[in-house]
Amino acid sequence: MEATNIMRADYLDILFENRNKSYGGYELRKHYNRRVKKAFAILTLCISGLVCVSFVNNRPEEHRRSDAPIRPTIVEINPVVKPPLKVIKDITPPPAAKNVKTLVYTPPVVRPDDDVPDDKLMTKNKQLTDIHPGPSNMDGDTADIGIVSKTGTGTGPVTLPKKTEPMVYVQQMPQFEGNMEAYINSHLSYPEVARESKIEGKVLIRFVVNEDGSVSDVTVVRGIGGGCDQEAQRMVSGMPRWKSGKQNGIPVKVFFTLPIQFVLQ
Repeated sequence: MEATNIMRADYLDILFENRNKSYGGYELRKHYNRRVKKAFAILTLCISGLVCVSFVNNRPEEHRRSDAPIRPTIVEINPVVKPPLKVIKDITPPPAAKNVKTLVYTPPVVRPDDDVPDDKLMTKNKQLTDIHPGPSNMDGDTADIGIVSKTGTGTGPVTLPKKTEPMVYVQQMPQFEGNMEAYINSHLSYPEVARESKIEGKVLIRFVVNEDGSVSDVTVVRGIGGGCDQEAQRMVSGMPRWKSGKQNGIPVKVFFTLPIQFVLQ
């Protein structure tokens, strides 16, 4: 730069002498002050606008009230009329307690059957038909106080409803009559196909032990193939009667699972 132009030149002209002034750095620094003034003016305008809006919204109510007349809306409300309460005048009193015949309860005395005649025992039972035990002897109209039902004799044995579906667990599980291991060894044959193929394993057989101890519904739960499944099923189906399972002392149908082992020797 010539010496005559140095005093009039800007520091940016001196800094970017012999350089590309179209580069962004020169342009940003050259017009920096102008951009700052423009941003400050825009910010001042925004703040002034916000102040004016808040001032308008905060004016007293009477200055912002419209001169248009207000027309109220009339809503008709229908009152709910409740029906009058019904007064129950006739109340039937509860029936009076009945005068029950009672007889002093005496503890029973155990005697041999030969010492008590049958006619005396029957007479005593008939006397107690219309009399209730009580603390003292008392005459009354009737012994029926509506508590004890007269239906049924009460002399039959107590029986449970018979279940048609087999049970899984009962109080007394079924038992095989005899030696189970000896019976299996003597009645089970190793299939030739399984022997030639060297098939070994355990077959699970599930069956039902009926009320009379007979075996039914023999199925294979898990098999090993080679004819072992069919052989185990045939052997179980031909078993003799078991000791049946019982629930509350009554024979019932019970599921039973039996594992049968096939081992080559």
